[in-house]
Amino acid sequence: MIFGERVRQLREMHGLTQLGLVDRMPDLTQSQLSRIEKGLSQPDGETTALLAATLGVTVDFFTRDPTPELAGHSPQLRSRSRLTQRSKASALQWARLIHEEHKRMRAHGSAIPVRLESAYGLSPQEAARAMREIMGFTPNQPLPYLVLAIERTGVTILGLPLAENSLDAFCAWYEKEPLIGLLDGVPGDRLRFSVAHELGHLLLHKDRAAGRDIEAEADLFAAELLTPLHALAGEMPKRLTLSGLAMLKTRWGVSIKSLVRRARELGVIDQERATGLYRQISARGWNRAEPGHVPREKPRSLRKLMEIAYGPALQIETFSAAAGWSYELATAVLSQHATSEELPFESPAPRRLPSNVVDFNQARRRA
Repeated sequence: MIFGERVRQLREMHGLTQLGLVDRMPDLTQSQLSRIEKGLSQPDGETTALLAATLGVTVDFFTRDPTPELAGHSPQLRSRSRLTQRSKASALQWARLIHEEHKRMRAHGSAIPVRLESAYGLSPQEAARAMREIMGFTPNQPLPYLVLAIERTGVTILGLPLAENSLDAFCAWYEKEPLIGLLDGVPGDRLRFSVAHELGHLLLHKDRAAGRDIEAEADLFAAELLTPLHALAGEMPKRLTLSGLAMLKTRWGVSIKSLVRRARELGVIDQERATGLYRQISARGWNRAEPGHVPREKPRSLRKLMEIAYGPALQIETFSAAAGWSYELATAVLSQHATSEELPFESPAPRRLPSNVVDFNQARRRA
């Protein structure tokens, strides 16, 4: 017997409507597919095999109990423009699929306990400063890496082999486990800000509804986490040019547009000058891809768990068979997660050993 929910999960993951899937399936109608997905009908062996081949899994995958749906937490899933329900479902289903394997393999290793506490009552800037300290970074240094540092606090970060023009990253909850999903094709500077933004939502907004105010708060958190205003003040050139900002970009790992906003907040430039710089950025076609290299970070924990489970000389065939995935699907997912050779070489210089416990109570006392 197969679970129809598994068929629906994969169909939505691939961004297909029921009509889109039956177009690839000879002798299967939309009505039949609907009944299969609802658990009202069982397909024959030939149809099941064709569904598996079309959706990138083994037949065995359909016989496994479905995992719970992820609860998308990001307001509009960090949409920079209008995000369709199909795109939203695709992102959540990719994360659901990959998280299922992440969770299964945690039985072979020692998972980092989740110790993130709500930062309710703190301003976004105070929460960002507290988070910097917990991650082991000094108040003034650029963050040499972000994704790995967040993983070390117990947040599960998943790389998705999915690109969407209207989505960079999103956060979700699986029971009490916080997750961040990273989409493919996002420049390194923009990805770092989006990851920091999603971390802000997890800390500040767990029980709050969507709205412009909380989006603005998550942006404030991300800006302070990546570019502390007091630290940036000593480095911001008095005569601001795009070439000068491009140099700062490579040092701090944020976009030129983000640095223009910080310069405005510091009073280095007025709103008129900021608007002029934004227009120059747009005129040069930098809204989607700016000059100045910022490496694209990848999450590590999925591959690390696989190396623990299957050995350092990982065979994709072994992993894909255990997961019930095709070799192609497994390769696509693994390409979004860092090998040991892809880890950052620069280490922070913490004043003390970093803890997994985010002590926001201490930050509240200081505030």
